[in-house]
Amino acid sequence: MERRKGEYYVIYYGSRNPKRSVLGVKFPSLKSPLYIKLGGRRARNLYKHIILTLDNLGIPYSTEKESLREVLRVPWATGLAITTFLLAIYSKRKPLAYAHVLDKMLTGSMPLARHLTNMTEIALDLSEYLGNARGKPLITHKSAVVISKMMVTLLNALHI
Repeated sequence: MERRKGEYYVIYYGSRNPKRSVLGVKFPSLKSPLYIKLGGRRARNLYKHIILTLDNLGIPYSTEKESLREVLRVPWATGLAITTFLLAIYSKRKPLAYAHVLDKMLTGSMPLARHLTNMTEIALDLSEYLGNARGKPLITHKSAVVISKMMVTLLNALHI
């Protein structure tokens, strides 16, 4: 897969055991480290929801499938919205309860969307501050949990 400027890569590693599934996002190339990584059953469910949402909204993307790995190549703005959504629901056991947030972000009807996307930068800075070990996703688990809880509190206050 060639590297193109301004695209995000949503990567899903499937498994026969759904508990071992992994969903992650990379930018600006496939060789970049993961921004954020989620695992387990929710990874599979979220990946299916992302594809369904992109199809329903008519957002262009391309897919490359290998044995157990699937890669979605999405436009920059779409990838940023997906990354922000995954960060927001990171701490939730039932993340699809917030599925409508991704729809609103992709359609441009999300209040404070600009500030929510800035949370990814805060999460990166917090990960750096807390000491991100080499080889881990850029947004560490500890940082993702903290920022996710902040974002969920904000989303709940917006009543969306």
